[in-house]
Amino acid sequence: MVRKKSQPDALKLILTTDSMLELAGNRYYWRGNEYFEDGAVTSLKESGGVITGKVQGTRLYKVQIWVEDGELDHECSCPLGEDAQFCKHCVAVGLAWLSKDKPTPLAESGKKADDTIGEQDVRDFLMGKSKEALVEMLLEQCEEDERLNRRLLAMTARTGRDKLDLSVWKNALEEAASSDDFVDWRGMHDYSSGIHEVVDSVGELLHEGHAEAVIEIIEHGFAVMERAMEYVDDSSGGMSMLMEQMQELHLKACQKAMPEPVHLAERLFAWELRLDWDTFFHAAETYADVLGERGLAWYQKRTEEMWCTIKPLGPGERDPDGYKGKRLRITSMMESLAKASGDIDALVVVKSKDLSHPHNFLMIAEIYQKAGQEDRALEWAERGWNAFPEKGRDARLREFIAYAYHRRGRHDEAMAMTWAAFTERLSFDMYKTLADHAKLAKTWPTWRDKALAHIREQLAASKRQQTDRRRWDYDSLNDHSILVQAFLWEEDMDAAWNEARAGGCSGSLWLELAGLREKTDPYNSVQIYREHIRHLLKHADNRNYEESVEYLARIKKLLGSMSKLEDFPSIVAEVRNEHRRKRNLMALLDRKKW
Repeated sequence: MVRKKSQPDALKLILTTDSMLELAGNRYYWRGNEYFEDGAVTSLKESGGVITGKVQGTRLYKVQIWVEDGELDHECSCPLGEDAQFCKHCVAVGLAWLSKDKPTPLAESGKKADDTIGEQDVRDFLMGKSKEALVEMLLEQCEEDERLNRRLLAMTARTGRDKLDLSVWKNALEEAASSDDFVDWRGMHDYSSGIHEVVDSVGELLHEGHAEAVIEIIEHGFAVMERAMEYVDDSSGGMSMLMEQMQELHLKACQKAMPEPVHLAERLFAWELRLDWDTFFHAAETYADVLGERGLAWYQKRTEEMWCTIKPLGPGERDPDGYKGKRLRITSMMESLAKASGDIDALVVVKSKDLSHPHNFLMIAEIYQKAGQEDRALEWAERGWNAFPEKGRDARLREFIAYAYHRRGRHDEAMAMTWAAFTERLSFDMYKTLADHAKLAKTWPTWRDKALAHIREQLAASKRQQTDRRRWDYDSLNDHSILVQAFLWEEDMDAAWNEARAGGCSGSLWLELAGLREKTDPYNSVQIYREHIRHLLKHADNRNYEESVEYLARIKKLLGSMSKLEDFPSIVAEVRNEHRRKRNLMALLDRKKW
C-alpha cells in the first residue's frame, strides 16, 4: 500500500476522541479505552506523520494511524482491522498517543518532551556503530527472529555463490509453514505472512533469470502447503490466496523455462486431481502454451482413460460409488479439454454424462444459446423441465424457457408458465417476475389486475384459516406486506400506505413508509419510529441502543417541523423510565446533546 505521510500537525487536528468515537462506534471505542487504561499499548511512536504501536490482546496486534486527504486512516493486524474497520486496538493506540502530551512525573521534574528517544535518535546511534558491530547485532537478532533469518539466508544464497542452493528456499518454506500447534483464525495473518515473505523471495529469483530453480522450489512448496492445510483454519482464505500466488509464479516460470511438456503434464494432472484447492482447475487451458501438442495430447489421453470409468447419471440418479470429488474433478478436466478444442458438441457430451439435476440441463441449454443455436438450447431446456416431477423442477429452467418462448412470439405459453409459478409460490419477487414477462407480451395491465385479485383472494383465505395454522408458516399470508411492496415498487405511495393501515405489514416496510412520508405526514412517521424504538429496546444490545438514539434524533427533527418540540422531552423521559436499568443506554442518552 502506498501511503501519503501526514504531518504531526494534521494528526493533532484530526485525531481526537470524538473522531475515534465516530469511526469506531461506542462498542469498540470503550473497549479500546479499557485496553489503553490497562496499559496494553507498547512500542508507541510517531514518524513522518504515521503513529505506530502494538496492543496486547488475545495476541500482539500491530497498529498504524495516519491522516490522508484530510481524513483519519488506519491499519491493524486484527481480523476487524483487515476488514478496514477502526477497531478497539486502533482506539487504544490513538488514546495512548493523545495522552503522551499530558504532564508526566518526568515532565514535572523539568525534563523536556523533546528529550524523548525517537526514530532519528536510533538512526544516528546506528550510523555511529562500526560495520562489525552492526553485523553482530543483526546476527543476534536472527537468533530470535526466524523471518529475518530466512530473509538473510535467501539473500546470501542468491549473491554468495556461483550456483544457487535451492535447499535454502525449500527449507525456508518448510520452516515458515511448520507449526507446533493448530493455527486458528486469530493466528492466520502472521502465519500466512511468514510464508508470503518466502514466496516473494522466490519471485525475485524469477526476475533474476532463475526460472528452472523457481519451478523446482514452487513445486516443493505445493507439497508443503498440502501438508500444512491439515493444521490451519483457512476460513479467511489466506492460504488459498497464497496457493494462487504460487501457481501464478509457477506458470510464469514455466513460460520462461519451457520444461519437458509430458513430465509437466503428468505433474499438473496429479495436482488437478488431488489437491483440495481449485488452484489447478482447468490446468490444461491455463498451461496450454507451455504444454504444446505433446503435453496436451498426453493430458487428454490420461483424462479420457479416467473419464471412461465414470458412470453416466440420468435424472434423479446418484453416483453409486459416491466419488463426487473424483467425478467433479475429472469432469472439470474433460470440460477444459473440450473448451480448448472449441468443439461445442464435445463439451455437451461431457456435460450430458451427468443429468441427475435440472440445473445440468440448464447449463447445456446455455452453452447452445451462447453459441447461437437457439433451437437446440430450447430443446435441452424443455427436456430438463419435463424430466423431473413438479416439486423437483428448477425455477431457472422455467425462466429460460419462458424467455425463449417470448423471443419466438409464443407469449401465451410463456405467460402460462409464469402464472403457474406465481400462483404456486405467492411472493413479491414472483409479482415482479410476472410483470417482467407480461410487459414483454404487452399485456401487463390485464395480468396486473388478475395478480392483485389473486393476492387479495389468498389474503382473505389466509385470514379465515389463521386459527388453524401457525403465524410463521412459510406459505401463510399474515399481513398485507406483499401488497405494500407491490405498490411501493410501482411508486403508488398512497395505495401502499392504505394497505399497511388496512392489513399491517412487516417492520421494515413500516420504516420505509415512515421515511417516505416524513414531509407529508410527519405525525404518523413519529408514531412509527416510537414503535420501532419500543421494539428495539426489548433486547439488551448496544447496537439497538445506538439505533434507538438515532431514531430519537429523527423524531426530534420531525417534531420541530410540526412546531411541537415541547413534546420531545417527554418522549425521551418515557424511554428513560421504561429502560432505566440499561446502563449503556442511559450512558448514551446522557452523552447526547439534544
